[in-house]
Amino acid sequence: MSLTNMLISWIVVFYMVTVADATTSCRTADGQYDVTVKYRGKRRTESPKSTVIAFYAFMSKRITNPGVGRRLVFDVVKTNQGGGYNSHTGVFTCPKTGIYVFVWVIRLGSAYHSFDLMINNAVFGSTYLHNHGTDGSVSGTVVAHVSKGDSVYVRMHSIFKGTGKMHSDTHGRTAFSGWLLNCTI
Repeated sequence: MSLTNMLISWIVVFYMVTVADATTSCRTADGQYDVTVKYRGKRRTESPKSTVIAFYAFMSKRITNPGVGRRLVFDVVKTNQGGGYNSHTGVFTCPKTGIYVFVWVIRLGSAYHSFDLMINNAVFGSTYLHNHGTDGSVSGTVVAHVSKGDSVYVRMHSIFKGTGKMHSDTHGRTAFSGWLLNCTI
């Protein structure tokens, strides 16, 4: 690397960190960097190559007595940056290796159920809620290293048979979301 190229690289890095307020950086397979930049004074994030991977979906209707081990399908997609979430299967297929955050929220009306967050058919998180004569919600959060091509989804517990209705309406959504926190090589 010539002295001129090295000097230009340092100037770009200095600018990105001090002036443009770089918020994330990942080295790509071709040796370049994806840098997400939040310019001061602007409300939006801009990047030379998009590194944003995020999804948010919720159920459009209630489900009564879902079966043991049933995968939940969140059919109304509000965000699917990176295209990893499938609203027909309920599965997020990881488009890029990295550390991800996944959140699921389940609303129950006078019911009891247990739910699992699955990554490649392995349980990474579980929640349980028992409501008696009332309405309530339970949520779970998982931070995990996920590889490109891995499958992530929410299911009913594999052996615990709950009872009652899962709700999802304007008063509270049963939802599933996730986003890339930091990419890895």
